[in-house]
Amino acid sequence: MGTNPATKYTDEFRRETADYIISSGRPITECCRELGLSSKTVNRWVIKRRRELAGEPDPAAEDRELREARKRIRELEQENDFLKKAAAFFAKDQA
Repeated sequence: MGTNPATKYTDEFRRETADYIISSGRPITECCRELGLSSKTVNRWVIKRRRELAGEPDPAAEDRELREARKRIRELEQENDFLKKAAAFFAKDQA
């Protein structure tokens, strides 16, 4: 059974490796051969680190926020519909 790359390396190691590659200006594949790492995996680290350095939000976090916002909107719409029906019901009794 193989080791999961997501848990094999610490966040600090990923960040330092990405910083090394970014600062060296050398191709990822060349650095990975030197370090004995998979270029596919390290490429993800470098992309993520470049986004962080540029101040861009994490796309996964944005997707999660959007899903949560849509869910909350649906809940509020349902509450609003219920309150409209309740208001109409009580207004009918007042007349």
